[in-house]
Amino acid sequence: MYSMTGSAAQLGAISAFRGGVGVITAPLGGWMADRFSRRSVLVWSTFASMVQAVIFAFLIAAGMIQVWEVYLLALSGGIIQSVTQPARQAFVFDVSTPETLPNAIAMNSILQNIARVTGPPLTGALIGFFGNSAPFELLAATQVVAMGLTLLISRSIVSKRQMSGRGAFRDIGDGFRLVWADKSILGLVLVATIPSLLVYPYLPFISLISDQVLHRGAAGYGWLASMAGWGSIGGLLVIAMLRSPRHRGLVMMLSFFLYAGAVFAFAQSTNFYLSCFFLVVAGVFTSVSNVLNNTLIQIAVPDSVRGRVMAVWQMSQGLQPLGALPMGLLVATHGVQVGLGAFMLAAMACFVLFTLCWGTVRRM
Repeated sequence: MYSMTGSAAQLGAISAFRGGVGVITAPLGGWMADRFSRRSVLVWSTFASMVQAVIFAFLIAAGMIQVWEVYLLALSGGIIQSVTQPARQAFVFDVSTPETLPNAIAMNSILQNIARVTGPPLTGALIGFFGNSAPFELLAATQVVAMGLTLLISRSIVSKRQMSGRGAFRDIGDGFRLVWADKSILGLVLVATIPSLLVYPYLPFISLISDQVLHRGAAGYGWLASMAGWGSIGGLLVIAMLRSPRHRGLVMMLSFFLYAGAVFAFAQSTNFYLSCFFLVVAGVFTSVSNVLNNTLIQIAVPDSVRGRVMAVWQMSQGLQPLGALPMGLLVATHGVQVGLGAFMLAAMACFVLFTLCWGTVRRM
């Protein structure tokens, strides 16, 4: 989009559009994860993703891509993601036992974080050597491989689910009603919303910290951007190797608090190496808190509505754009250190208040 238009606004708009589509259509994906075989949902959504990636790569390589086509492909990508993610999250439970569930969720997250760490530099290298179409061609090829691997999943993995049969909209509503009625599940969804609104939006502003505060420019940004990913992998490895810790709810809340605290320290640091260290620490605690949050929800949710509840949880994870706008305005008016620092302090206060007031989560 940026190569075609030269517009940062268009770049932001296409990202927000795709994310917004994913949030809006997530309940449909949750319903499908409970209505149909989750293996089948994964197979067909992976197939759709493969087709989308192949079309995208062909249009770019042929020089035929248009702005409206990027928006159309972003629309389809958002819908595919909303169908895939609830089924994928619920399927982790299907192939695990209660004892191995935290390890399975951690290992699933480790692979995602490895992709986040290695993907951006690989993309930059491909563009530098082969042009803009190269990463999209590689993406199309990996989606073909993913399609083959998904087909290898055993058909014998079946979970027992019962739908009301009253129609899709009422069945989707059952997921929201369960979240609202169960205070533990509601609390876990709400506490996951706090970092989405107040902490995660800091990520695009790492480049400003590198440029304006640390004076390291693009090279420093590359190092800083990867630090949180490496920290996340380290934290996930620890979770995967440990047995289920006691007082998981309290450990989760403490990890959320320390995550925001580490980002606050990063925002105030004027030393490049200290900043890298604080981002590694932030990565460790965000991975621990997210894995525990996901695990506790998976344990608390009846399997009959697992996909729909995971869709609600996914919606809480997709609210980052709503926090990015006010954070950006505060950064623009008061500077990046004040803007990020204020949001992190607000997040820490929210985590403390939530821990004190929501005993059902604290005692999980």
